[in-house]
Amino acid sequence: MVGTSPPEIQVYASFPRAVALDADLNVDPSNWRWVFCLTLPLETLNALQLSPKPYKWIRYAIGVVVGAQGDLSFSPDLPNVVDYDAGLPAESTVLYYHTSDEERRRMFPADPNTGHTVITSSVATTRRAQFRDGVAERDGRECVLSGMEEIVCDAVHLLAHSKGDARRSRDPTGGDIVQDIDSVRNGLFLNKLTHVALGKNVAFLRTPNFAMNTSDIDPTAPPAEPRCTAHLFRPDTPYRLGVRGRETLPSGSPLRISNSPEWPPAILFDVVYAGAVLHHFGTQTLKDEVAATWKDTYNVNTEERVAAAKRSRNQAEERGARYEARGAPDTMDMLMALPYILVPPNELQAVMREAKEKAEAKEQKRVQEKVNTWMGQMTAT
Repeated sequence: MVGTSPPEIQVYASFPRAVALDADLNVDPSNWRWVFCLTLPLETLNALQLSPKPYKWIRYAIGVVVGAQGDLSFSPDLPNVVDYDAGLPAESTVLYYHTSDEERRRMFPADPNTGHTVITSSVATTRRAQFRDGVAERDGRECVLSGMEEIVCDAVHLLAHSKGDARRSRDPTGGDIVQDIDSVRNGLFLNKLTHVALGKNVAFLRTPNFAMNTSDIDPTAPPAEPRCTAHLFRPDTPYRLGVRGRETLPSGSPLRISNSPEWPPAILFDVVYAGAVLHHFGTQTLKDEVAATWKDTYNVNTEERVAAAKRSRNQAEERGARYEARGAPDTMDMLMALPYILVPPNELQAVMREAKEKAEAKEQKRVQEKVNTWMGQMTAT
């Protein structure tokens, strides 16, 4: 007797075959193809209890992985929106994530060079110490999740320290971009157990967001109440959220949020959550294709970067570049490479080179304008 596979929800999203990192992106449907992105076993979703409104959670999950806001539909052709208030189905289901033309343009990183890991001078011990002290001070010198004391806590980079200023953005003014990797806005003060698991087995769901209100996580909470909820993707490791008193914290516990302007922007929580979703639910085919895109496109200039680091005597960057050459992409690398998985490597490399040249020319122009302004001021005096 042939056994049947456990029921699951398969989630598809569309990606372009040809790209341009500006308004020239071809958003015609003929340029886009559906890609099988996530496999969500119903047994796992029922066990994790991430939200009493599972379709809303799925919408958020695929949205932060793709980097665009959209809607779920049972049809690849018609964006007939699913009933977001419905419970999980009893049988396997296929969902398609539809996005608008405007949102498709948002899928791409804010910086054309975000795929290249940058180890900045912030690796200096003094910078790290300043980062820890600043994050600890903002967060009351105790874990913002468990309340555990400072001695067992770390100042954790939400964007990994090795990622430079790689970023996504949803603010047209760039206000949600953290320019300095060691900015307090890129950190949380967390107990060491949670630190180790963050981005893979632990992530924080920020609400309200484009798909969910806070009441979709906690039905007793006001819908518009700002909250960051800790989700544990490995129920067999409850200690990863830390302890309060003698009890381990359950999945669904809230972070203590600061009103400080130095609190991390929402986009950072979304990116970390996306990493955990991709780690646990990303299809193996998708991960393989993204890894190949990262290797063929983003990681091709590693030796060139090593040589440049030697010339500038930047030993930290040289070590980082050589480490990158030996390793495989992590979930952050994969999220940055994901929108380009259908683009032939030679075409994508050409687009990236052009984008890099434009970015460098723009920066040179900005610096020259600044110098001209300064010279004008000096002449006037």
